[in-house]
Amino acid sequence: MRFPETPLRFGFHTADEFMSVKVESGIVALDALLGGGLESGLVHLFYGERSLHDDFHRVAVKVQTSREKGGLGSPCIIIDSANMIKLETFTQLAYEYNLEPELVKDRIYISRAFNSSQTYDLIMNQLEGFLNMIPARIIMVTGLPQLYLEEGLKSEGMQDISHMASKISALTLQRGIFTLVSAPVSKRSSNIPEGGRTLSGAAQIHIKVSETQSRRTYTLAKHPQYPVRRTNRTKITSSGTTLPLSYFLGKDEQTQDE
Repeated sequence: MRFPETPLRFGFHTADEFMSVKVESGIVALDALLGGGLESGLVHLFYGERSLHDDFHRVAVKVQTSREKGGLGSPCIIIDSANMIKLETFTQLAYEYNLEPELVKDRIYISRAFNSSQTYDLIMNQLEGFLNMIPARIIMVTGLPQLYLEEGLKSEGMQDISHMASKISALTLQRGIFTLVSAPVSKRSSNIPEGGRTLSGAAQIHIKVSETQSRRTYTLAKHPQYPVRRTNRTKITSSGTTLPLSYFLGKDEQTQDE
């Protein structure tokens, strides 16, 4: 199934030929950092703390809200190589957004990869078919290089990652969808993601996620429009911590250019 408002167009196209739109992630600090939210037609690469996948859960539910409430009214496709899925989190977030939990989970299509070859097959051979069958405007690929790293990354694996990154980038641009990819931090430098230059180059937006016990910090490390800058937010805990009113009003974040 394809969307009439975003027809698939073959041949060579430049990014400025597509009308880009933004959608709220459900995270005030992140939306402010990105100038309004996630952007269609661009690949957003998140790297850093594994807890960044908490934000992926929120996005998967938030996009199911109506356009009037800042969402897309859209299902979500997740290719999970990071083993990050927590169904109980989807349930909690559904209640938060006044959505029916079972309907929310029915509209999140998850394919779990258990080894690197499955990750490659899902992205190279099956992802486009998923998009043809499911009216999803957003896809997530969690831990794209994760299983390659765990199995021992070799030159063949780097080539696979390069092919997958190019495939994801092409589908994102052609279909005008919203794409989120996650990767661990590089062992060589905490300021870059694992996965090689092709993965980094195929993603137009890079967000590094770090955190302390009380705060989560987002650093916009790469963006076609904005400079390097960062913001942070107070983390919600289950220990009964009282948060400042500014947290709920979205005034707890401060975005700083570097």
